[in-house]
Amino acid sequence: MATRSSTATKIAIKNNTRPKKVTKVAAKQATPKKPITKKATPKKTTARKTPPKKTAVRKSTKAKSNIIKDAVKKLELQQTVKRNPLGHLLIEKMLRDNGFRGGVSTDKALLDTYSTDESIFSVRPQVILQPKNRSDIEIATKVIAEETKRFSSLSLTPRAAGTGLGGGSLTDSIVLDVCAHLDKIGDITKKKDKVTFTCEPGAMWRNVEKKLKAEGYYVPSYPASKDICSMGGAVGNNSAGPDSLRYGHCADWVESLDVVLHDGHTYTIKALTYREFKLLIKQKHEHARIASEIFDLIAKNEKEIKKNTPKTKKNSAGYPLWSVMPQGVAKFKKGEGTFDLTRLISGSQGTVGVISHITMRAIAIPTDTTLLAIPIFDLNDAAETIVKTLKYDPINVEVFDALSFDLALQNPGFFRDRLKGAQYYKVMMSMYTTYHVRYGRKVPEFMVLATLDKETARKHDPKSIVQKLSTAKVKPRIVTNPNEVEMYWQIRRASYTLSKFQDKTKRPAAFLEDMTVPPENLSKFFTQVKALLKEFNVTAAVHGHGGNGHFHFYPLLDFTNKTTPA
Repeated sequence: MATRSSTATKIAIKNNTRPKKVTKVAAKQATPKKPITKKATPKKTTARKTPPKKTAVRKSTKAKSNIIKDAVKKLELQQTVKRNPLGHLLIEKMLRDNGFRGGVSTDKALLDTYSTDESIFSVRPQVILQPKNRSDIEIATKVIAEETKRFSSLSLTPRAAGTGLGGGSLTDSIVLDVCAHLDKIGDITKKKDKVTFTCEPGAMWRNVEKKLKAEGYYVPSYPASKDICSMGGAVGNNSAGPDSLRYGHCADWVESLDVVLHDGHTYTIKALTYREFKLLIKQKHEHARIASEIFDLIAKNEKEIKKNTPKTKKNSAGYPLWSVMPQGVAKFKKGEGTFDLTRLISGSQGTVGVISHITMRAIAIPTDTTLLAIPIFDLNDAAETIVKTLKYDPINVEVFDALSFDLALQNPGFFRDRLKGAQYYKVMMSMYTTYHVRYGRKVPEFMVLATLDKETARKHDPKSIVQKLSTAKVKPRIVTNPNEVEMYWQIRRASYTLSKFQDKTKRPAAFLEDMTVPPENLSKFFTQVKALLKEFNVTAAVHGHGGNGHFHFYPLLDFTNKTTPA
């Protein structure tokens, strides 16, 4: 992992470069760490040393050797960065002198805890900061940006609760934990046809969802990890989930963001009309500079940007310049459309600035929906079934594999914390009845779940849809029992966590992440991936969004074994 030498979040515009990475935010989030001030004893983490070198499978021995040599060279280059411990030793005094009120710690056990997230990497930080308010974030950002002039090894990495699968919350310098204190949820506002709510970045998605649900609303871009992720992490990662097939990613639901830029000032960033944009760029501050330079960058390269816009519905690459002015520069100058920098902040994982406050839109929870459960016992039927299902414009088409189902059957106690009271027993009864009675003690290779809205059900009788999807081997059914509906969604959302129960000496390795293939190619894709896993004697849980062909694989690996990286 490359180390950043500065917290400055100035976006590099010259030579058509992407925004310079400076600060980082955790992707998907987990339970927030306890505040440092309470001196909570952190849980011990499993020993995961140096990030494994990435190698390509099915390559020639020579090709593999070259890849390893390149990785070694990169590591050697990283090690040439001068580490000056004095900067980290002085940081607490410098922060306190400037009014920082939050937690500051170099406790060894705490540093160990923040050395890992849900990725396969381990990087030990030097200092942990837990800001109490926005002012603390501003102070930390400004002080560290200034001190990088003396100590180039200083950098600032925002972190929410740390379930990022790509190592985005890890750093060898300073961690800024926004989950310890910044977890307030504001009011829900209803104005005409628009519903919005506000929250701080450390607010857990499940808590926001609970408040919205009481009013009959939800954020349709919710990730499958909504039980453990934070709002700031989800926006920072531009997360998506089941209903994103129809409703898009988190970035599509952001109304505005309060962001602390490298100068230590907070700016409210939102979609701007051309008139608002012209007024902004006349000012002399970082928001104005960034807006002006991003506009020029897009204007000069508009044809190239449009030509290279990905055709997929799912995109996790970040920095989507094509989304800032989707209507085009010429139309924007005529007063059409908006200029929206929240599209760059969302998904930037904290590299542009630190999100300190979020305003998002919500919509009414769909009612009278119909769930189709489609067990796939032969992989060759997966692609055709999903393609046929997509013709009916479902809200979602989700998938989990046989291993996830099997692990749920073996570990019913896992769901006790997720289901309350009598519902736990009803859902578990539904799971075992489905396995023993409906599927004759056979676990499907894949479970495909498709949700139809009431408009679709009016146009097409769900029973007729089931008939058209049915074949000699594929037998879809309409799920009417709410406990069975909950059972399927519980397993789907828990697929990654359940994979940890296979072998306590190993852990699911999240490095086959966010792979996207055309739905019509899914059967061939799954067959080849399964053959590859078998060749290397590795088991892997699989789940994902079948509607847009977006999947996650979690091979179970032993990271204490020196042969694992190869």
